[in-house]
Formats: sequence, C-alpha cells, structure tokens
Amino acid sequence: MLVGGTSLFGGAGTVAGTLIGALLLTLVLNGMNLLQINSSWQPLATGVIILLAVWIDTRTRRIGE
Repeated sequence: MLVGGTSLFGGAGTVAGTLIGALLLTLVLNGMNLLQINSSWQPLATGVIILLAVWIDTRTRRIGE
C-alpha cells in the first residue's frame, strides 16, 4: 500500500485513503514550514515519504506471499 491506500502493484484504493495520504504529505510540508526549514528540502522529504511507502508495500507483499 502506497501513501493513501493505492498500491503501485495493482489493487484498489479508496477515496478516504487517498485523502489521508494527501493530508499526511500536507501536514509534513506544513510542519516543515512552521519549523522554518528551507523550502528546498521539502521535495526531498516528500520523496523519502513516498520511497518509504513503496518499501513498506513491497515488504508486506513479500511477507503475504
């Protein structure tokens, strides 16, 4: 499951899951702004979150098989 509930490897996500994923990413970026972290680091944080979600999805699929 990727951020929001939809897997890159097929399956079906939900609207609620997608909204939660978008909210999560928005909260992280807003938190970085509130902590006055340079805006050039925000794409890196987003990328790390997405890579972590893909890694978790891959691991859970391997364990499930």
